[in-house]
Amino acid sequence: MPKIQKEPSKSGEKQGFKEDFAFSSLLITTIIGIACFIVSIFINMAEVLSAFLYQNSLFSVIEIVVRVSVVLFFFFFMVISLGNYKDLLGKPSDWKEVLFLFCLSFLQTIRNIYVFGFTLFGLIIILFYLYLIQEN
Repeated sequence: MPKIQKEPSKSGEKQGFKEDFAFSSLLITTIIGIACFIVSIFINMAEVLSAFLYQNSLFSVIEIVVRVSVVLFFFFFMVISLGNYKDLLGKPSDWKEVLFLFCLSFLQTIRNIYVFGFTLFGLIIILFYLYLIQEN
């Protein structure tokens, strides 16, 4: 027989752990989303990559892929951050906030029609994916 008796775990400890994990996840995804937003504004609006790359078609394709990827990462991480925030508050996510992030993603791509088109396609895929995995 053990000398130290174990106390039964309380359900409050598990709830506190979940809230701590959700808060840390909220913080990490917000920081990554903001970093992607800053990089996207820097790349898409300032045309930084075009100044350093030659006018080769391969470099143009790489430039478009980088620009679209950064915008899609921004949208994805900010939607996750929004969902975590609303989950901590106990409220469901509203379509207005997602629509705001959707429009903010498009504002980053207005200087290049190819980036705009591929971003539109990617955002529709991400929204469809998030719609399919949501809990009822």
